[in-house]
Amino acid sequence: MFFNLGKLFTYKESRNRLVKHAGYPIGFALFALLLAIYKSLSLTTEMGGGVNRFLTLAGLDVFFVALLLLLCILHARVVTRSLQFISWLLLALMSLYYLVDSFTVLALDEHASLFEIGRYAPEWGVVLSFFDIRAFGAIVLLAAAGFLRIRQTTRTRLIMLLVLVIMLLVAVLSAVSAPQALRKYAVLSPLDILDVMTTQGLSEVYSEEDVQFFTGLKHSAAIIPETRPNVILLVVESLSSINSAKVSGSGGWLNDFDVLAEQGVLFSNFFANHQASEGGLIALLGGFPPIHFPTATPYMFDEFAVQPSVIGEYQQAGYFTEFLTNADLAFIGLDRFLSGLGVDHSRGRDEVDTMKNAPRVVQDAPSDAYLYQEAILTVERLQAAAQPFVLTVATTSTHLPYTHPGDGSDTAEAVWAWSMQQLRAFHTQIADAGFFENGILLVTGDHRQMRPVSEREVKRYGDSAKARVPLLVIGKDLPAGEIDTRFFQQSDLLRLLGKIDEPHASLSPYPVWVERYNRKYGRIELIDKLGVFDEADGGRHEYRIRVPGNRIEWLERKPAFARKLETQIHMQRSLHQVVRNKRSVTRQD
Repeated sequence: MFFNLGKLFTYKESRNRLVKHAGYPIGFALFALLLAIYKSLSLTTEMGGGVNRFLTLAGLDVFFVALLLLLCILHARVVTRSLQFISWLLLALMSLYYLVDSFTVLALDEHASLFEIGRYAPEWGVVLSFFDIRAFGAIVLLAAAGFLRIRQTTRTRLIMLLVLVIMLLVAVLSAVSAPQALRKYAVLSPLDILDVMTTQGLSEVYSEEDVQFFTGLKHSAAIIPETRPNVILLVVESLSSINSAKVSGSGGWLNDFDVLAEQGVLFSNFFANHQASEGGLIALLGGFPPIHFPTATPYMFDEFAVQPSVIGEYQQAGYFTEFLTNADLAFIGLDRFLSGLGVDHSRGRDEVDTMKNAPRVVQDAPSDAYLYQEAILTVERLQAAAQPFVLTVATTSTHLPYTHPGDGSDTAEAVWAWSMQQLRAFHTQIADAGFFENGILLVTGDHRQMRPVSEREVKRYGDSAKARVPLLVIGKDLPAGEIDTRFFQQSDLLRLLGKIDEPHASLSPYPVWVERYNRKYGRIELIDKLGVFDEADGGRHEYRIRVPGNRIEWLERKPAFARKLETQIHMQRSLHQVVRNKRSVTRQD
């Protein structure tokens, strides 16, 4: 066997030329760094906090930029064109994902989830509506960044490695020192990766003995007003306490809401149980916080549709139940949820002729004016029957991105002013129709606005700022122009409706906040994370909990009410597990 030195020399020479030609595709890392600065600056401007907050937010995404830089360095070391192309494509895809995720965070205050894209694909027009000229400009900038590279020399290699080390140190320090409320804005965190590597994957479900014990405890039935009034539950998209001057002492977007509040009782300490409409509707109509339970999948509407609900209790008491919205009922399974609850009649955009053929505004839905028009007709129809009713009306026109249904500007102030005018007109019309002779109107939000929590909100509400939505209750036998400061949460609204006229009765002294589930690193994150607030301290501190499997873990000191709350959570989750499975308990991955 002969060794061909000529071929070896030729191969090494061509390999060295290829490596030198590859260079560093530094454009991707620079693009991500600029985007991190823009994202952090935008969030800081909205939230407040000055330079320190900006540096903290920017530092949280330095880890992702460092990974891009590392890939740039590795790209310059590969020896074949196919590997060069693969590494370049990986850099491009990662940068594109960071772009989409960043603008999703800026638009909706939540991360983009590629794993959930199938659920939102049918409404691609809705998804694209959140991307404005800045986002499309960033896409053009990303395309240009793909052609930017620097030569590979000994000097540039040393500089790149030194910058990489510095960035990794900054990323780790930022992740460790950043407050919990800001960590959620990081597209990728070394602490999250560490948590994935160390978290146990196997969780115990509730055993038959556990189930027998917890389901044997006394479950409180819904307290329905003795007069059996008709009920309209009006769920206004993103109605937030901070925007009402009457509720929070600041704001100003909800002037007509504040005027309308003179007609009833305004609950200034009302709490949403979740960040999104999904969880809000589950809490309001199900009558329980949407806490994940063993053996359940992440699809909340599907999982909680099979559970016994407070709506069901009203039906057992003789009520007719109806749901009306101008949104698409099929979106992310809302129709399956309502059907599973056994709601007697439900209609959405495509089930009402006037809405089906009306111009679309936001969320691919007609304006709330069409919804209120149909709601008036529905109230008149239901009042003509002898049966009491619960009518839930869910609006959409105040959903992001703000789009004025009329001739006004597409600003938050203008859209909310229009929306509240529609609300007051609706109140006038049902009053003229005699609804309040034996009826109660409940006006609240499905969740707080999907914007970053501002310093102004934190100063006013502390940790509970993210859960604050107002509640207005109007009825003939209720006082007018009164403010009720008791703690009250969405899941208890219909369940404790008969107690709201008892001024000394406790309603929801320990409101529960359920973190929104999301997918990271191929698995569901935050699915077992809860927060609890205490009426005794005004909800300023969040007591954080994990509920893996059949356990409850307090992530810090236990509050005085821990045992009582733990029992309530175990009762709910064990019952939900049994109803979900309807078979003997097993182990769960």
